[in-house]
Order: sequence, then C-alpha cells, then structure tokens
Amino acid sequence: MKKAFEITNKEQILEVLNNSSFGTLCLCFDNKPYSIPLNFVEFENEIYFHGAKKGKKMDIIKENTYASFCVVEDYSLLPSYFSSDKGDACPATHLFKSVIINGQIKVLEDYNQKANALEMLMQKLQKEGKYIPLNNEMYKKAINGTCVYKLIPTNTTAKFKLGQNFNEERYQRVVSHLKQRGTKKDLETLELIELYKK
Repeated sequence: MKKAFEITNKEQILEVLNNSSFGTLCLCFDNKPYSIPLNFVEFENEIYFHGAKKGKKMDIIKENTYASFCVVEDYSLLPSYFSSDKGDACPATHLFKSVIINGQIKVLEDYNQKANALEMLMQKLQKEGKYIPLNNEMYKKAINGTCVYKLIPTNTTAKFKLGQNFNEERYQRVVSHLKQRGTKKDLETLELIELYKK
C-alpha cells in the first residue's frame, strides 16, 4: 500500500463503515477461499452480520473462524485522457475508499445480544424507523431461527485513493475533466480530491 493512500484515522474509517450498507466477507477452508457479500453494522469496534443457521458459510465458520471483511466506497472512474494527453492507457484509474478488517468470527448464542445486533442493523439500514423494535416478543421465533455473528478485529487497514499522489499538472487536468463531465459522483469526487490534496 502506498503511504500516500494509507488512512489510520479511526473516525474516517468508521465513516466508511457507517456509510456502506454491505461489504464482502472472505472465508477460507481447506485452502479454498469463499466470499459472500452481505449487510453489516459496526458497533463498538466489532462487525455484526446475520444469516441462516445452516449452509456453506456456517460450515466453513465452524471449521475456521478466521476471516477478512472488505468495504469499498467507489468514486469517479478517471479515463486515461483525464490525466494525460499522450494517449497511453496507464494513467487510467478509479478513485475509492476501502477498509479491510481481519479477525475472528464468533457466533452469538445469547438471545438479547442477537436482538440488539439485529436492531442496530435495522437502525442503520432503515433510518426512517417505521417498524416495531426487535425487542418485541413478536420476533422471538425469527430471532431464534437466525444466526447472528460478529467479526472481532485483530487488524484494520484503510486505503483512500483520492488523487493524493497527483502532481499539480495532473490535478488541474483531472479537476477540469471532472467538472466538464459533471455527474453527481464527479462532483462528490471533486470535493474529496480537494480535501485530500497535499
């Protein structure tokens, strides 16, 4: 990882986790990788998921609790000509924020912990509310039938590639092209490029 892109600020990392509705959980068993996109919520430095009690994911976790979890926020794709007029493909790039969390998975057995985790997930994904909270007795059968597990981090890394390595000429050229293209994502990217410019 280039040092220019490395992010260690916990608040910035947490912002990516809170803004993302899903990520990819990577498991491994018998030297074979297996990855699953799923919804999640972060709470007190741990990542919570839910799913079926049976299936390939749970079979792997029973044998190997080590996992890696990746979240990505994508920003503007920069065609090569945004950075250079020489015609070469190499300057083409995609700007993004990413967080990778390595750790161990623990399956929650306590009913209240499961209900609380699912409630936090609902609060994240359905911010407008308009549902009966999950501590209600009506959910007892559903919660008992659902597997809730958490990833306990041992190592977290983040990479924000937002033009920090651009020289002034490339910076001005990229900014000009993003303004000209002018999509909503381009305008969001412009703000970040300016914020992270050093």
